Amino acid sequence: MSKNVFIMGDSYSTYGGQIPEGYHAYYHDNRTDAPVVKLENTWWRVFLKKTGFRLVCNDSFSGSTLCNTVRETLPLSSSFINRMDKYIEENFFSENKIDLMLIFGGTNDSWINAPVGELCSSDWTEEQLKCVLPAFCYLIRRAKEVVGEVVVLLNTGLKPEITDGFRDACEQAGVRYLYLQEIEKEHGHPTEVGMAQIAEQVAAFVG
Repeated sequence: MSKNVFIMGDSYSTYGGQIPEGYHAYYHDNRTDAPVVKLENTWWRVFLKKTGFRLVCNDSFSGSTLCNTVRETLPLSSSFINRMDKYIEENFFSENKIDLMLIFGGTNDSWINAPVGELCSSDWTEEQLKCVLPAFCYLIRRAKEVVGEVVVLLNTGLKPEITDGFRDACEQAGVRYLYLQEIEKEHGHPTEVGMAQIAEQVAAFVG
């Protein structure tokens, strides 16, 4: 049975014209120096083709962090947790049935050395939400409130304390997670081969 899918991601899941207006895209038709230059070769398009699932929204913002410690060049609204709050406040999930949410982030948090913090499952403070692990706990719990199933994709090459923290947070919250393996990359981003590797692993896990 086909599922309605919502993707929340960063540069790995972007493509120009396929994400909300105003978001930054790493991959797009006019960028010839990117390791993927065709929409059909992105991991999520390959995944959708493999599974027959229906994409309702690809909410991916290049350079974005999970937590509220964001890059200097990006607005605070770009963080995963602020984007999630905005969708909930605008009743997106009440008006759109989402069977599966794929969360694919943490890469920029790791790259910019955002404070990692500690796991926290409730009563988050503004300071805690500037840290990776409390923000991740907040994100997956908010997601569980509004969609049928949440699956977290864990990128290769994250700081060990972030990877371990994500795993522990998912297990505490009852959220499934997938350790991605052996993704071919160029300048830290998946190539066409890497995209296919991601798609195959995600399809096998959720399909």
